[in-house]
Amino acid sequence: MKQVKIVITGGPSGGKTTLIEALKKELGQKCAVVPEAASILYRGGFPRTKDPQGLINAQRAIYFVQKELEDMICKTSQKSLIVCDRGSIDALAYWPFAPENFFKSIDSSKQTEFDRYDWVLHLDTADVDYYDLSNPIRTETFDEAEVLNSKIMEAWNGHTRRVVIGHNKDFLSKMTTALSVINAIMAHKSADDINKELLT
Repeated sequence: MKQVKIVITGGPSGGKTTLIEALKKELGQKCAVVPEAASILYRGGFPRTKDPQGLINAQRAIYFVQKELEDMICKTSQKSLIVCDRGSIDALAYWPFAPENFFKSIDSSKQTEFDRYDWVLHLDTADVDYYDLSNPIRTETFDEAEVLNSKIMEAWNGHTRRVVIGHNKDFLSKMTTALSVINAIMAHKSADDINKELLT
């Protein structure tokens, strides 16, 4: 069975969790979710520091936990759609050194990591008036979140099947758009066609 693997990524408070919960309800029979490794680790007590060594250890731990989660769910699930709550390339937004240093650290390359995912769906951070601080493990201010959103956008630059959904004051419309993109992917539409539809 051919599985389609999609990354849901973007800056903090972009709507990733809400979209994934909606996908579970809308496509539960077809969809398996790879949970966010960072949340698992941080909620489990993994130290969260901003010094370079702490960032390196945290991102390496997140990478390897995420890789094993993806491998397990892809191999054990019978679902046609695999949805990943963030992807391995997100680490570049938090890595304290050049991207090449990260790839050397994990013995991989940008293209190898890109090849793990069929599609990338980026949800921009919400506007300042709608920025959500209710998540207990979210430590970023709005300004920090915007910087991370830009860094994550840059990290995934070059993936041939990436769709970006900008922030929208009407959050429901943003989620509706995101769900329509997922449905278009499942209908085997091309990235060019999907991106053109978003502009119309």
